[in-house]
Amino acid sequence: MAKPRERINARKLRKQGKSIKWIAKQLLVSPGSVSWWCRDVKLTSEQISLLEKNGRDPFYGRRLGYALKQQKLRTNKIERLRVEGIKDVGILLRRELFLVGIALYWAEGFKKDSQVGLGSSDPAMILMFIRWLKECFGYTTEDLLIRVTVNEAHEYRIGEIIKYWSNLLGIDEELFQKPFYQHVKWKKEYDNPENYFGVLRVRVRRSKDFLRKIYGFIEGLKKNV
Repeated sequence: MAKPRERINARKLRKQGKSIKWIAKQLLVSPGSVSWWCRDVKLTSEQISLLEKNGRDPFYGRRLGYALKQQKLRTNKIERLRVEGIKDVGILLRRELFLVGIALYWAEGFKKDSQVGLGSSDPAMILMFIRWLKECFGYTTEDLLIRVTVNEAHEYRIGEIIKYWSNLLGIDEELFQKPFYQHVKWKKEYDNPENYFGVLRVRVRRSKDFLRKIYGFIEGLKKNV
């Protein structure tokens, strides 16, 4: 029998009430073949009514093409705007990096601590913070205290998680402090738990006066509100 798989699929689709032309287009066969394969398939009165209604609809069969076209336009627009945004930012000069870092600390930095620090699960934010510390204030890796915080449910992955952050930062795993475990049971189950790498907390050693200076930086930004 020629094209047995297509014949079986055609009959299944026809029993669902699909039109001969629609089935032929989906299976890449001729309408005549579909009509022959499905000649004994009986449609319900509701299916027949729906096919007749669709047959009178001048837009039936074009909606999918239209939807795909609109989806492509949206995708292209999103990509174009993303690229434009990257170009608008460009390369940060030292003064710009200085201000970006202050705004970042204002939003996410530790303020109820005696040391300068920031915690985030966002790798780019951590890298920006460390760049700010090094390029604007001359700190080095040896000045940093680095600690991973993870939920206790991921304790079995702690080696993998520390390695992830170590590779990202280019900092030896031995320089990481003992990890901290959150003893909170999550109510929600996440689809991709293997993509969870906890929160990385970066602090600066002996930075009490630097923290006070940062408070001044933030006040300086507030003066421009």
